[in-house]
Amino acid sequence: MKATLDIPDDLYRRVKARSALEGRPIRSVAVQLFQNWLEAPSPPPKEVPPEEGALTEADFERFPWLRITRKYIKPGMSHNLDEINEAIAKGWGEEVSEKLRHLDEEA
Repeated sequence: MKATLDIPDDLYRRVKARSALEGRPIRSVAVQLFQNWLEAPSPPPKEVPPEEGALTEADFERFPWLRITRKYIKPGMSHNLDEINEAIAKGWGEEVSEKLRHLDEEA
């Protein structure tokens, strides 16, 4: 199979020079590198520490509706239902106040 790789010019020149010194085609060098990489033991998966304030499985168990809204959740957002309700009420209150102001101005 043929594959095209985008290799930095300097790296390619160095590989080409060394393979020429060893009398090997670049193709055999590349095949050997791929084989060595595949035969090497895989490193253990990195455990990524959870971000501060990141949701845990316990959060999803406690607040199942968070699973539905997962794509809208951003780091640093509060997931406390009381705080969310307070924010909604505040936003609704501001919206209603604005509408009442417009009604007063029209009257």
